[in-house]
Amino acid sequence: MNKPIDIVYTWVDGNDPRLNALRRKYSGHDTEEMRDDTAGATRYSNLGELAWSVASVNRFMPWVRRIYIVTDGQDPSRELELTRRNFENPIPVEVVDHRVIFKGMEDLLPVFNSMSIETMLWRIPGLSDRYIYFNDDTFVMAPMKPTDWFDGERMVLHGHRMPLWWAVLLDRLRMRGGKNIIGFKTAMIAAARAVGTRHLLYYYHTPTAQNRRLLEQFFSEHPELTRRNALPKFRDRSQFTPHSLCNLLAERAGLLRMERSNINLFLKPTADRPDYLRRRLAAADRRDDLRLGCISSLDKASPSQQKEFTEWISRRLGITEG
Repeated sequence: MNKPIDIVYTWVDGNDPRLNALRRKYSGHDTEEMRDDTAGATRYSNLGELAWSVASVNRFMPWVRRIYIVTDGQDPSRELELTRRNFENPIPVEVVDHRVIFKGMEDLLPVFNSMSIETMLWRIPGLSDRYIYFNDDTFVMAPMKPTDWFDGERMVLHGHRMPLWWAVLLDRLRMRGGKNIIGFKTAMIAAARAVGTRHLLYYYHTPTAQNRRLLEQFFSEHPELTRRNALPKFRDRSQFTPHSLCNLLAERAGLLRMERSNINLFLKPTADRPDYLRRRLAAADRRDDLRLGCISSLDKASPSQQKEFTEWISRRLGITEG
């Protein structure tokens, strides 16, 4: 277990006028008219979630070798101030531009689609063979060890197998405004089809252990599929999530250990549910099995809820905002 483990984030600052101008240009719509499941503003919202996430890694996973933040010409230094103020020797951070991981396929840029970007993460120069993929709205809630993520060379996945036919049925039932939306299972289904399995590996919205070599081998052997999955500028139903793909590849190679347990706290506060967040956080503080969390679409919460979460995560991490 002495081999290094890195963390990779994909990050976007939705407050950037340049980014929003490009979104309008390439979508042909005003940003407010875009659907949430494909390109809505909530997918690009930045209320400091990355700051809390990076701080949580420094607090509870200080053994991580390096943190990579993949972004499109944006500067996350402001998001890192919280960590710098609270940790004497923070984990080194390296910012990686989209042009680096899309080298040789720059014609696909710009992209505004996390799945397209994730298709190229294995190309980050210097990335460790074992790494953990984080979304910026996920965070760590309690101490975690390398063995919580990797059992030797095997990836540890908290989730369960789900028959493909059942997942397809559930996915087809997800409708909004008379249209089938792109849900969490949609991209898992596409991953199962890309690998050729009759099941998917369902897991919760948590950071996931990944094997860079498995992804490199698969995408190198399937260049057309690589380009096709990285092509859509906005989320598309045909795309698979590369981390779901990696889970299936690892299972096939005997490099996956499944644990049917849920160690994740999923939060999705909205302004029309004023007591939701308070009750959920209080319940979370009474449990000692939760180690990971996700605060989804914090931009849809009320200002008081946003303040409530900020105060709670500060206490949980034992840090000050400054």
